Parts: sequence; structure tokens; C-alpha cells
Amino acid sequence: MRCVFCKSSSDASVSKEHIIPESLGNVDHVLPPGWVCDGCNNYISLKIEKPFLESQYGKLSRASRGVPSKRGRIPPWIGLHPRSRTKIEMLYDKKLGWCVGAAEGEDETRWVQSIKNTPNGEQGSLWMSTPELPDADYTTARFIAKIGFEALVSRCLEIQGWNDEIVDNPSFDELRRYVRIGCSDQKIWPISIRQVYPPDFLFADIQHGSHEILHEFMILHVPNASGEEYFAVIAIFGVEYAINLGGPELDGYQTWLKEHGNRSPLLEATPKN
Repeated sequence: MRCVFCKSSSDASVSKEHIIPESLGNVDHVLPPGWVCDGCNNYISLKIEKPFLESQYGKLSRASRGVPSKRGRIPPWIGLHPRSRTKIEMLYDKKLGWCVGAAEGEDETRWVQSIKNTPNGEQGSLWMSTPELPDADYTTARFIAKIGFEALVSRCLEIQGWNDEIVDNPSFDELRRYVRIGCSDQKIWPISIRQVYPPDFLFADIQHGSHEILHEFMILHVPNASGEEYFAVIAIFGVEYAINLGGPELDGYQTWLKEHGNRSPLLEATPKN
């Protein structure tokens, strides 16, 4: 077996590769050992996943959804206590639940005195930050490129001979280099980013009843004059990302959206009752 990123022999590799990081709630969608070698697995974790997860959007989206990292930690949720004009943070404790206190560097005394001096029966308020859309920057582009390519790979796991087919296919070389090596000028591979459903939206179907979907993905085939384009379409916390796996352009996906009333292909495929 060979690694789908560096193309080196990966027979001795022992690491599973999570297509979407565990820190975003994924425990089901993984590539078995060998499809991504241990070296590329470590590089991806440190250089591609970590920068996105530790970005302002990454931390805020995980905190607001209460999604723990693979070490069981939920990032602090930052907000404001208007009465004392104090920046506060909510931290999750396994025994106590959410705990509120002044953020690091803030005047703890002012916060405490304001709480103590609140008249009986008067309700206070906290203004909590809510995540906007992530920036379409170099960090996000490489993160989505990694997920998109691995989503394609996951569709081929059970097909005999397809490790070689993926590794040797030159159509994906530009994307795999972008993930594995990046660009010295931090070129941004075009990606589509939009909110397609609220992060706490409840889907319903006969089999599962009402349920949330933290993440989902699919490969969309779009015909063009020279054959087909392959787009990975991914949703994480209701934000849809789309990326062209064969080259840095989005015209084919944007055309597909116009022809389908701008409805996400993920929603087209989601079962409803």
C-alpha cells in the first residue's frame, strides 16, 4: 500500500486518519492505517488541522457547540458582561458544567463586585460571541482541500486496486501537493463557503427521528465539455464548503448551483420524512 499524499510505501504505518478531525466531533469517518502514512498524518495534524482549529472561528464554533477535542477539552467561550463591562469566558467542567468568570487579563474584582451588587430579583445578562463564517484564507483552503481529497479516497476503500488508482492518478497531483507541501506565496485554492442550515438544526427521517448533523460530505460529479469535474462538498456545523478536486476553479460548481436553485447538493441527498 502507498500513501495517497506522498505516494511512499505505507505498509508499516499504524495511524488512522480522521477525514474530519476528532476535535470537530468526528469518530466515524476514518481512513484505515496505510492510506495516509504516519509521516503525512502527523504533518496534517500539526500544519493543516491545528491552525484551523485554533483560529478564531475554529475555537468559537467548537465552544458554542460544546464539542470537545480528542482530549476532552472544550475551548473557552468568550463574551461580555455589560453591567461591569468585563470580558468574560465560559469554561466547561465535566463535574460542574459551564462555569463563568472574568477572562484572562480582565479585572476579576470588578466582575465579582458587580455580581454581588446586583439587586435581588434583577436578572443580569451576558453577551456571547457567535461564530460567523470562516475566512476563505490559506488556512481554510488547505484544511478543506485535505478533507475533500480524503472524502474522495473514502469512497474507494472497498474497491480492489483503487489505492494504486488514486495514488497514480495525475489529475489529483496539484491538490495533493497543495495539501502536503503548500505554497510559499500562500496561494488560496478557491473554495465556496456558505451557511446552508443552522448549526443546531434538527433533521428528521423515519429511521433516526429528529437528529443533528455535525458534519457530512459527498462527491459531486459535474459534467463539462471535456468530461466531468469532481467537487467535494462538505458541511461542518451547517457551513457548506465546496472545492474542485481537479483544479483551482469553481465555475462548474457555481453553474450547478444556479441550475438547482442554489440548493446545496447535501440537502438534495439528505433523507427527509
